[in-house]
Parts: sequence; structure tokens; C-alpha cells
Amino acid sequence: MVKHCMNNTKKTRIILIVSIIVLAILFLVALMVGRYRINADTFFKAIFDTSGQYLTENNVIRILRLPRTIIAILVGMSLSVSGLIYQELFQNKLVSPDLLGVSNGAGVGAALAIILGFSGVLLSAFAFVFGITTVVLTVCISKNFKSKSSMILLLSGIVVGGFMSSILSMLRYFAQDEAIISNITFWLMGSFAYTNMSDVFVLLPIVGIMMAILLIIKWRINIIALGQEEAKTLGLNYNLYRVIIIAMATLLTASSVAIAGTISWIGLVVPHIVRLVVGRDTKNTIPITIVFGGIFMLICDILSRTFTSSEIPISALTGLIGTPVFIFILLRKRRTLET
Repeated sequence: MVKHCMNNTKKTRIILIVSIIVLAILFLVALMVGRYRINADTFFKAIFDTSGQYLTENNVIRILRLPRTIIAILVGMSLSVSGLIYQELFQNKLVSPDLLGVSNGAGVGAALAIILGFSGVLLSAFAFVFGITTVVLTVCISKNFKSKSSMILLLSGIVVGGFMSSILSMLRYFAQDEAIISNITFWLMGSFAYTNMSDVFVLLPIVGIMMAILLIIKWRINIIALGQEEAKTLGLNYNLYRVIIIAMATLLTASSVAIAGTISWIGLVVPHIVRLVVGRDTKNTIPITIVFGGIFMLICDILSRTFTSSEIPISALTGLIGTPVFIFILLRKRRTLET
């Protein structure tokens, strides 16, 4: 048993190191590719250029591609790890980061901001506030039931999320301007096209702090996933940690959706990929999920701006890539599912 744990830990470390190297390579590739291609030689000359000879390339890299690449990695990490801890907390492998209605709530906030003529920081602020408010409403509704089952919270999230989705449909229906409807639709499909360094400075500390806390308490998530009785037996404050975990997952999801729009599939697919590779122990899955999430989203972002002449919405690509991957995972697990 001890030997098996040591081998699994060694395997996890090797996978983590390799995946970090892959993420670093993809980061450099993302800065070079796009509609304005920059070869490797020009890229490194532009980075260290002080003469102004490569000013155009330097501006493309520094102003356009660097912020969106960092945001893509942060959003991928956030949504993937949120999906993982929601799945563990609710013991349901089919839940995603928008479980408690945060994405639908953020969509309502963003749509309202677009209709009012807001953009940039104000649009993100509206989306973030509405996303958090939706989750608070979900939790408040679930508190009115005597049952302590996680299923009540999950069902409350489905109900509130559906309600927010209906409000969003009404906002789109009553929006008269075609440009407004187009902007709402584009935002709902997710994109990193309009991100800048200000967004990085907002999202980076949120993601950094939340990830650090999750890595510190990662072994406790295993215990909380076992249920209230088991957690109390082992001396953990179940209710406290449950609130902390939900709050962190919600904050990560709301901040990501507020900046990049609604992005589907990644929070569902990446945790399943990670479990196939390293098993279910959150001591191993959380760090691997963080890196795999960044890789997955970075690949989607690169494809979104190089595959065609116009940029493809991120959710379209995550769905195209995520669906066959998820089907493959289901086929791999079909024996378990049939028993």
C-alpha cells in the first residue's frame, strides 16, 4: 500500500513537471501565432529590441497577445479546478462550474450592462456582481429546507440558474438594437479578444490566492467529499470547509466569467481527464487540474484566432474539442458505468 502511494506520488510529480513544460511551450507559441504571424527569430528579437526596429511586433506581443494569453491560462485553471472541487463536493461527476447558477447570473449582469451602454470594467463588474448574487440567492433558498443533503443545494442552483436564463432570454428579446443583441450573443459565447493588462491585474491575484488556499487544504477536500459524519469523525468542521470550498469555486468562476464570458465544457471535461491519469485523490488531482486547465484553454485560444480569418468564440471550440473527449472518457469507463 505504501509502495503504491509512493509510486502514485512519483507519477503525479512527473506528470506535473511535464505538463508545466508543455504549458510554457504553448505560452510562447500563443505569443507568436495569430493572424499576424511572428517567427521564432523575430519574436526573440522583438522582445529584447531597444532600437524600435521591431516596434510593430513588440506591440502585437506586449499589448495584444500577452494579456489574452495570461487571461486564457487563468480562466482555464479557474474553471477546471472549480469543476473538480464541485464534482468532489457533490459527489456527482456531471456537475460543472456553473452548477449554482453563477454563469447564468453573470450573463444577466453582462446583458444588462450592454443594454445600458456599458463596456470594459463596468461590464465585468455587472457580470461579477450578478454572478455572486445568484449564488447567494441559491444558498439562501437551500437554507429554507430542513434537509442537509447537498442535493438540495444542487436543485436550488438548477432552479435559480433556470430563472436567470429566462431573464436573460427576455433581455435579449426586448433589446431592439441588432448590435446590442449581437454583442450579448458574442459575450455569452466567450472570448479573450478584448482583454487587456488591467484584466490580468484584476484576475491574477484572485486566482493566485484561491489556488494557494486550495493547494493548502487539498487533502481536506477528500474528507469533506465523504460526507458530514465522516468529516466530524476525523475532527474536521464540515460546514465551515464546505462553505469555504463553495465560496472559492464561486469566486473563481464568477471572476473568470465576468472577464471572458460564458465558457462551457472545460470545467466538466478536464477533471475527468485528470482522474483517468492520476486517480481521484485531490492531493494529486488539484495541482494537475490547474495545469491541464491552462493547457486546454490555451490550445482553444490559439485555435480560435488561427483556424479561420475571423475569431471563433471560445465556447464553440471548447464544445467541439470537449464533446469527443468526454465521449472517449465515457467509453473508457463504460464497464464501471454498467455495474
